[in-house]
Amino acid sequence: MPKADDLSVDHAITFARHFSRLVWLLIHQPESVDEQKAALRALVTVSKQGGVTLAVQDGQLTVNGAPLPPALTGVQELRSQFVGHDVAQMAADVGAIPADILGTARVIASVPVSGDEGRQIRSKLRELAPRSVRVTFKREAAEADPIIVRAFTTVDRAQDSSDDLIDALKAATSVAMATRALDQIAGVVETQARSNKVVMVAGLMSSLVTGEASQADPDMKLAYGAAIRRLSKPTILRAVASVLPRRKERTDDYVLVLMRTGDAGAEALIEQLTAAQSLSERRVFFDALVQLKTGKPMLVHMLGDPRWYVARNAADLLGELGAADADEKLSELLKHDDDRVRRAAAHALGKLGTRHSVVALRRALKDSSVHVRALAAAGLANRKGAPSSTTLVKALDGETEQEVQIAILGALGRVGTPEAVQRLIKAAEPAGNLFKRKPAALRVAAVQALGEARTPAALAVLKDLSADKDKDVREAAARALAHTDRPEPTTLA
Repeated sequence: MPKADDLSVDHAITFARHFSRLVWLLIHQPESVDEQKAALRALVTVSKQGGVTLAVQDGQLTVNGAPLPPALTGVQELRSQFVGHDVAQMAADVGAIPADILGTARVIASVPVSGDEGRQIRSKLRELAPRSVRVTFKREAAEADPIIVRAFTTVDRAQDSSDDLIDALKAATSVAMATRALDQIAGVVETQARSNKVVMVAGLMSSLVTGEASQADPDMKLAYGAAIRRLSKPTILRAVASVLPRRKERTDDYVLVLMRTGDAGAEALIEQLTAAQSLSERRVFFDALVQLKTGKPMLVHMLGDPRWYVARNAADLLGELGAADADEKLSELLKHDDDRVRRAAAHALGKLGTRHSVVALRRALKDSSVHVRALAAAGLANRKGAPSSTTLVKALDGETEQEVQIAILGALGRVGTPEAVQRLIKAAEPAGNLFKRKPAALRVAAVQALGEARTPAALAVLKDLSADKDKDVREAAARALAHTDRPEPTTLA
């Protein structure tokens, strides 16, 4: 009998003992829910210490290669269930998911069908599709096509032979063979993800997703789906998302993977987008996120995250995505304790321009943060009309910080109503006497805003100001007049 390393056996034996008891309870005392929960909690705790493999060798139940004492509660029942269901072994990953452990235990606890050779529970496990617990069957090993065996033996020596892996999967002539091949591929993907070989990971994941879509046999489709569920982990999906800027010719293939994996794929993509260092990378990730239907709901949920930087990033992205239906949640964020979060919310609301956004931005003009007030003013300019103009004029009259005053002047220029232009003219004109001299920066900002407005009244004043005594004002007026024939600015959808 093979012996396992003592350090790996301690936790494994404890896991096997609790798993055996859980299966025993499911068989003999299905109504003992509290005891089942206690056994499951113990399994989850022990699982964090390392992986576990249960198998039947020479008629005896073993764990990580070491024999289990048959006197332990449930060990004999678990061995009998393994034999009855034709199970070769069950492997649980480090930190196995509770639902995977419980679901697998329930399947194994089901009554074996004589002569079935495990077909019934194989079908149940494909429907369950556990990601962190895997069951293999004796018949699968016997049915394995020699082509598949050779392909995976080669891959064990050279992990970069992804084409051989996919060819072996395509050569499978039964669900059992395909399941074995998919399990092998999943193992390779996990290994390559740990080695940071992201291109190979992305390629194999793409092949699995396209392969699943092409299957007509429901059982084959379930087998593919189980493998994809197993691989829908942050480390693997992060690898797929990270490849997008490097392999732009395959963007559509990789985006399909992220779409297929739902919230987990969207989360991986959002993580890459928020960490992107260059504008070109950010654009690639952003365009991909637009295609993911799950992206916006996840970002809205992230607005409530207690970590300020998570909420800030989510607000920024919702603004870029033009998520108008997120305006109420973003408005609530203007009450956040951290002004960095409020700034992001104000910026996003300004991009949305909805009625609810405008109401929220008007309130934000009284925020304690200079930056939030400035962003609120800029955002109100996107909603042209008399109401915005009146709000901004009142805000300017009551504002004492020059940075915010300049932002409001710029907003008035973009609104361009008669009321806004008149207020800009007043701000651009020189003071009436020496003792009420206006700051040159404010006059220049007003001149620039008049150039933005480009109404007849604004242009007339600019011509007069091109001869102003202040050099900065004269130059600003000249530049504004020089650009009056430029086309109206456009924005990308």
